[in-house]
Amino acid sequence: MSFENLSATWADQPLTDPGVAADAVDLMVSLGDRRQGTFTVLICDPNNHYRATVAIDLPPDFTLGSSPSGNPAYLCATALHPIIPAVHTAPGTALVLALGRPGPARMADLDAQWAQAAATICQAAGIRLLGFYVATKDGIYQPALTEPAAA
Repeated sequence: MSFENLSATWADQPLTDPGVAADAVDLMVSLGDRRQGTFTVLICDPNNHYRATVAIDLPPDFTLGSSPSGNPAYLCATALHPIIPAVHTAPGTALVLALGRPGPARMADLDAQWAQAAATICQAAGIRLLGFYVATKDGIYQPALTEPAAA
């Protein structure tokens, strides 16, 4: 996936297409954002077309998970807290979320925790989540969401 694959009219294409969404994430999450650690929100209209980006810096130790500031669910909730009310002012708005982080291309446990937290928070807030992606220096990928265990 690469932003170089995006057509000149990519913003007119719905980000429900995982290839287009991944390429848009690659465009919006710079290599600097990935080195530093950011949580990026791509805001889409009711037709799932890109409209705006918000990037939120993460604390330096966010990949460690050893403190409350490194807990993916806590960080995701904190990052989305000011976004959710704004999204609710425009019914039908959808989001593509991306974790830009340093380190290896895949950190399966950490990436899955972020993806699950994002899905849970968006579902609870009644916001359509079009996809969750991880952006590293090695590229973009979409971690699998784990289903909650049945009771």
